[in-house]
Amino acid sequence: MIAIGKFEDELSSIKRGCDHGSFGYDNLNISFRSTVSSHFKTVTRKDKHGVYIIRQKSTDGVLYIGKGGTLNRNGFFKRQDIPGRLKAVKNSNLSADKWFKDLFKEMGQLVIEYVFLPTTPISPTFVESLLLQAYYNEHKSLPCRNNSF
Repeated sequence: MIAIGKFEDELSSIKRGCDHGSFGYDNLNISFRSTVSSHFKTVTRKDKHGVYIIRQKSTDGVLYIGKGGTLNRNGFFKRQDIPGRLKAVKNSNLSADKWFKDLFKEMGQLVIEYVFLPTTPISPTFVESLLLQAYYNEHKSLPCRNNSF
């Protein structure tokens, strides 16, 4: 059996030795895409593949666990990194600005946490799955904005 700890413990463990950060989305008058672009302009790291967690600022509750970066068959990352994934269309037809604005209206101010994984490929999909499993084990459900796993 594989031992998976509590979500926050697993996240803390992943953060050790990895670059990580966060930013807030706390102003509906500024587009979410602009907020992402502004934040990541200050991040000098070239490779920005990894995982991200969207939290409700007032409770620190996890609303969504996602990844930016998919490995292809040859072990190279496909185009979309964390900033690209955050700014991408959601649910095949909903702009990121609309998706995050609706989430903000429902849950209040948001915090987006991210962890950049080492460039020696550790699959963001693996780490995302680990975090989703840890969350599921603890809560017997997925975060409210994760539709499936």
